[in-house]
Amino acid sequence: MDAYVDTARVESERGDSKTTNANRIGQASVTLRNVNAVIVDPRLMLLTFGGTLGLAQGRTKTTVDGSTTEQDRDTDLSSYDVATSILPANNTFSADLFTNRSRFLERRELAGVTEFDLRNSGVGFSAMRLPLPSTLNFRQESNKSKTVTGPVVSATDERRDIITYEGRRGWENGVATLQMLAVDKSDKIRPELDFESRQGNLSTSIDFARGLNNRWDQKIALLSREGFSAEDRLDVDELVQIQHGERLRTQYIYRLFDSDRDTGDVTRKTGSFALFHQLYESLSTQAGLDVIDETFDTGDRKIARATLDLGYTKRLPRAGLLNAGLLLGHSREDDDFDEAFVSQELHVVGPPGTTITLDNPNVITSSIVVSLNTSAPSAPVGSGCTRPTSVPIALQEGIDYTLQTLGNQIEIVPIRNCNAGNDGMVENDTIAVDYRFTRGGVPVSFTTDQIRFDVSVDYGWIRPFYSHEQRNQDLVEGTDDSFLTDQNRDILGVGLQFQRSRWGVGLVVGAERFDSTNQKYDELRATQSFTYLVKRGMTLNVSGNQSFKDFSSPESRQQDVVSVRAALDFVPRPNLLANFFLNARDFKDSLSSDERITELGAQVNWRLGKLVVNPRLKFVKVRRGSTDSQEVRLFVGISRALF
Repeated sequence: MDAYVDTARVESERGDSKTTNANRIGQASVTLRNVNAVIVDPRLMLLTFGGTLGLAQGRTKTTVDGSTTEQDRDTDLSSYDVATSILPANNTFSADLFTNRSRFLERRELAGVTEFDLRNSGVGFSAMRLPLPSTLNFRQESNKSKTVTGPVVSATDERRDIITYEGRRGWENGVATLQMLAVDKSDKIRPELDFESRQGNLSTSIDFARGLNNRWDQKIALLSREGFSAEDRLDVDELVQIQHGERLRTQYIYRLFDSDRDTGDVTRKTGSFALFHQLYESLSTQAGLDVIDETFDTGDRKIARATLDLGYTKRLPRAGLLNAGLLLGHSREDDDFDEAFVSQELHVVGPPGTTITLDNPNVITSSIVVSLNTSAPSAPVGSGCTRPTSVPIALQEGIDYTLQTLGNQIEIVPIRNCNAGNDGMVENDTIAVDYRFTRGGVPVSFTTDQIRFDVSVDYGWIRPFYSHEQRNQDLVEGTDDSFLTDQNRDILGVGLQFQRSRWGVGLVVGAERFDSTNQKYDELRATQSFTYLVKRGMTLNVSGNQSFKDFSSPESRQQDVVSVRAALDFVPRPNLLANFFLNARDFKDSLSSDERITELGAQVNWRLGKLVVNPRLKFVKVRRGSTDSQEVRLFVGISRALF
């Protein structure tokens, strides 16, 4: 049995305009569940079932410049979950059936609330005595939601029909796997995102010769997708790894990628050779050769690349450790195309305030398509925010990100957005970008030389470090070198760490100088952490991050980011946990709007036998440009196990 009351109030001011959103929700529910009930015999059938009877009542009140509107709503939160296993202990054949429905509320920023209605039904079959032991699953997913934030309402209503198959056979020195996936997605709110996808993968891995220390991996993947982001794709991967001795191994790779899309066709063939050697514990060596041949519907590109990567480690007196690395690289690229298409270029989202630069210059901005491929479930997000659980998700310019031009480069600026049903992009998310870029249709050849050197000395309590990275590009053939970029990056810093029985402190301070054809800046950054055991059951944690970046090219610009987090965990007794926290972040940019966010809160978890009381209080104050808003949210939850 669960019950809670949640009250939120937000006041926003922009110039002479003032808006107040107030939201109050009360919810009560009772859940009953049984696990693995026996039907006749446990070897014949097991049944798991459960259900929730719940009701939420809420009132939303919005006042804009003295004009008030109110809305009352009742939400049925009844849910169920039924699953059946037939012949669960049978090694020859078994089946599983399930159906469930989950209806719940999520509290969001700006006194908002999202109502979710999720349904899943399916059946699965397993046959383990076939020549290829197999599993086959049919599943239908329905996802409906409605987000209300003051007068703004957004909704989702989509369904996915999914069929999956996997067959896997292993033997003494290898394994083979066959996988197939069919997905039909329909979106009633945004039908332009509908698609049908069919894909299959066949992979094998074989160990051979010399005590089975050598390996041969093969993978063939086919994809056919119609509708949104339509594509026909073929992927072939071949990898052979040979262990020549205890300290030496080589690796040989061939990859074929062929993609046919409305926005452009591309065929990529890649051949790679790599050598790995370990000399005692001190010196590791990796050398590589890569050849890439790409064919577009408007021309072709060829790349030849060689790299040498050395890593050196040496023990120093008094338990010190010296680490040094050197990377040398040289490549030549021959381009002969007017426009080229890039498919699924992957990038990882950095901390707040950082941007993402696309790999190629001269990008056609109207061709850019961004999707969220992997979300970061543990990423820190704002009050009431949730992370997307089903990817990939098409992201929208102006809502999830913006684009800015820097010389001949395009940068993606992530936006975190809770009000459109997702959080846009947060740190550690992986995004995939499709786009087209130009070379002017004139044959061009250029070389790229790269060098990277880094060194650090680690004594545990102190770690000074330095790194230098340099890239130079030179035109070999052609007349237009505007797309070539040279860059230099130097980073110097020191890390300090002290740990005692009751307290610990850490500090990392660094300075970076970056100079390239399109951009130049100096940056100072620091990270601090402090942990203190106040007394038994009470711990204080404080951390901070600062970054001060001064741009001098392409135009003068100052960008400062300062954040701090403090948390006090108090456990006076085993059944009582209290947490008090403060989060503050200040972002200033001389060319864009400033942002300041402050969060204060406390939460308690108190267990009294089968009764759990969970009150939470949070205050959030946000200033973005000329808009000020503050939110007060009080949540009191009570739950009790009936049996």
